[in-house]
Amino acid sequence: MRRGLVILVGLLLTLLICGAAFAEDQDWAAIEAAAKEEGQVVIYSLSSRIFKLVDEFKEKYGIDIIAYDLPSNVQLERFRREHAAGRYTVDVLFNRDIPLLQNEFLPQGLVQNFVPDSVADLLDDNEKEPFLIQRWSSRVLFYNTALNPDGAPIDSLWDLTRAEWKGRVLSLDPLSDSTDANAFQTIMQHSDEMAAAYLVEFGEEISFSDDVAELADELGLEADASMEWLYRLFENDVTFLGSTTTTFKNIADVSQENAPVGLTTFSKLRTNEEGVYAAQPILDLAPVAAITSPTALVIADGAPHPNAAMLLIKYMMEDGFWPWNEPGDYAARSDVVAQQAADYGLPALEDLSKWIIDPDYVYNSKYEFLNLFLELQ
Repeated sequence: MRRGLVILVGLLLTLLICGAAFAEDQDWAAIEAAAKEEGQVVIYSLSSRIFKLVDEFKEKYGIDIIAYDLPSNVQLERFRREHAAGRYTVDVLFNRDIPLLQNEFLPQGLVQNFVPDSVADLLDDNEKEPFLIQRWSSRVLFYNTALNPDGAPIDSLWDLTRAEWKGRVLSLDPLSDSTDANAFQTIMQHSDEMAAAYLVEFGEEISFSDDVAELADELGLEADASMEWLYRLFENDVTFLGSTTTTFKNIADVSQENAPVGLTTFSKLRTNEEGVYAAQPILDLAPVAAITSPTALVIADGAPHPNAAMLLIKYMMEDGFWPWNEPGDYAARSDVVAQQAADYGLPALEDLSKWIIDPDYVYNSKYEFLNLFLELQ
């Protein structure tokens, strides 16, 4: 009887709390009690660092974290299929595909936003709606510091198209992960800035290759500087890889003689190892140094362990944030991000040269971009 009552109370709280991101009364004693009765929480996570929380969460609450390390696009497709089949197996999505979450999953009621009241005052409005944001992550261009002790060997994205970098540019593959497609789409969105950077770099207005002009005409598009940049990148034999770690290590390996530069995730700074890997991001790159996107925590519709889901989200915003408290990952919480800037010697988030992804632009131009990318490839 007692167990049934606790679960019933928890479910009622879930309806109240998940129905409104800022419910005034969040009874954490009741939520925790109901979560312990549920016994586990299932999370699809874009980050393998989730596994670092398993033991401590179990020790603190007696609740098992069942975690699956899945890229954002993969977890959303898996969840969509499971949900359509009436299989409600996942509680929390830890996900960075904000364009898809915002334009499909939230309007269709597949996910619910939940903001723990304990951290609400530490977040900006755009970090509470439409989704709870745990941190901000970026794609940045790294160079090998061991082989370039005097500083970065390039200062513009257009340098990647120069002959001396032919075959020596690495990038994450937009066809492998939506996060990387979003980054490239954001570059495509800023064609005016890319054109201005070309003028600075080469001292003349940009002109378009015949291939770009013809392809743009075939696709019903207008040729622009970003399209030309992507074309020249392909012509310069860019190498696309599917792993952020592999990309970083290929750049940072100190034993090589002619290191590449490459685009990967900012937080791979943590992979540096004295005498083995040495790389830093180029933070004064023109026209921009970082493509930045938020990482959200949301509750899945039909979550079988809704109270444990709320408890885990709260924990990942508080004591359980530590696996992501790394240089290059900027916390959404104002108190934590301020300390990060002091600890890591990196620009504060507001001072970082960045383009933040536009969820609506990315969502509405995805097909157009992928079609262009495949044609250029």
